[in-house]
Amino acid sequence: DRFVNNRDGTVTDKCTGLMWQMDTADVDGDGEFNDALPWCDALQYCQDLTFAGHDDWRLPNIQELQDIVNYGRFNPALDPLFATTLDHYWSSTPSMNFPSQAWYVFMDVGSVVLDAKIVPGYIRAVRGP
Repeated sequence: DRFVNNRDGTVTDKCTGLMWQMDTADVDGDGEFNDALPWCDALQYCQDLTFAGHDDWRLPNIQELQDIVNYGRFNPALDPLFATTLDHYWSSTPSMNFPSQAWYVFMDVGSVVLDAKIVPGYIRAVRGP
């Protein structure tokens, strides 16, 4: 009961107060949720996003993204309310030691990994505190 389906394509986390996109971002608007972008484009997509009556979406930081992972589940490691791809989702958190890399979470088992910012990754936008 941690996550609430808002019935508008969003999910609210009652523990953190954050509102999440329920589905993986449909970047190209074709109705399919299988679009991946390099890190810089993912940041821009979220900044420009207007969805479910809100325009203050952003790419989550690594802590926020990892907070929605349920390590008691796998394939995917998320609550069933979230529609997800079993691949990596970008966070907004860049590497401190490797400027060309940023952190992401693999949603199959919830592993947190660094990768090059030019590699396409999936997006789940967040808004709130």
